[in-house]
Amino acid sequence: MRKPFRLAIFSHNYFPEPTGIPAFNTAMAEWLVANLGWQVTVHTGIPHYPWWKVPEEYAVRDYRRGRGDEVINGVQVRRVRHFVPRPPPSGLARMRLDASWLLRTAWRLLFDPTRHDAVIVVAPPFLSGFLGLLAARCWRCPVVYHIQDLQIDAARDLGMLPRQLIPFLAFLERIQLRLVDQVTTISNGMRRRVFTKTVTRRPIGFVPNWADCAQMTPWVGPNSYRMEWGAGERTVVIAYSGNLGRKQGLEHLIAAFAELSDLPNVILLIAGDGAERSTLERIAETKGARVRFLGLAPAARLREFIAAADIHCVPQLRAAADLVMPSKLLNLMAMERPVVVTADCDTDLAEVVTAAGCGVVVPPEDSLALASALRALACDLARRAALGPRGRSYVLAHFEIGQVLGAFADRLRCLSQERTEKNSENQVITRANDQGTSS
Repeated sequence: MRKPFRLAIFSHNYFPEPTGIPAFNTAMAEWLVANLGWQVTVHTGIPHYPWWKVPEEYAVRDYRRGRGDEVINGVQVRRVRHFVPRPPPSGLARMRLDASWLLRTAWRLLFDPTRHDAVIVVAPPFLSGFLGLLAARCWRCPVVYHIQDLQIDAARDLGMLPRQLIPFLAFLERIQLRLVDQVTTISNGMRRRVFTKTVTRRPIGFVPNWADCAQMTPWVGPNSYRMEWGAGERTVVIAYSGNLGRKQGLEHLIAAFAELSDLPNVILLIAGDGAERSTLERIAETKGARVRFLGLAPAARLREFIAAADIHCVPQLRAAADLVMPSKLLNLMAMERPVVVTADCDTDLAEVVTAAGCGVVVPPEDSLALASALRALACDLARRAALGPRGRSYVLAHFEIGQVLGAFADRLRCLSQERTEKNSENQVITRANDQGTSS
């Protein structure tokens, strides 16, 4: 009987963290177990994102010698305790978090007898490539460096780190990119950026984020969220849901909504948590905008929350255009919700929305243009009804979870087979050399 493929994933973000990178890490690991029968081990940390505090259940655990490990939906989850900064975390505090997780995970890895067929390291943290190279050396298997966020570029462009540190960090990043077996990214804009950094061993792969269209189906029937919000049939709900950080530029969404004060039947909801939440609440109060701040919807009610909004807004600063690809977009499209995004026309975010025909694209950091787009869509029920279904059709054709992860799994198998063959050749050469020396 053929042994199941053994995969190790390294990332300090995983379940029960609810949004962004951890949500995709969790979905990937569980899909590979459930659909391909793989043995997946996730090496991660203690939950902290996007709240920047550790839930009580995990804060009191003993993580020494694997006591904090879990099995979640068939996935082996190995955790280490690490530093978690207080919000809002500075760039240096984030570096301390990354360093503490990397060092403790590397130390534990040195005493891990388990062998794997392939390794995926998820960046950020950008230095996880060195962790993957250590694992690959221990297990003699290939390592894939999967970039969800260009951390060094973001730190530079958004002024999150001292500029004198950037050249050294970029040097370390280039070393990893050159040495790993495969570099992959989630957007073409990120691929272009990585291509300019250095020469990689193989062409940079494109592994986009995805939507599980079997789970994210359009909502039918009454919606209890709208009842909770007092949103009647004529109320138009505009929503943002996700991390409340600096890259999103949510201050421009609040400023745009303040321009709609003459539309009393339109409300704005900002759901989530993050380093900038208190700042955004002060901005909304200063502008007199009727903004409601909520927590993230629990996973069991995510579909209902998405369906409760008539328009979803996906804002993004211009400086972050090729650094991240908002992960929430595909779920919104799969749920047939019309979207308004702020992005330049040559970015992946704008290209996906334009190609799908599921929403409106406006320039980033332009509050008046955003207000105009939101006003036009809020006042046009027929247009909203036409835009939504186009998004789901596009996701089904290009970003369904089975298509994306099935192709990624095939690539991992090929890399593993290549490494196995190379290891066998090296063993033959070594034996031949030994025999020649002895004779």
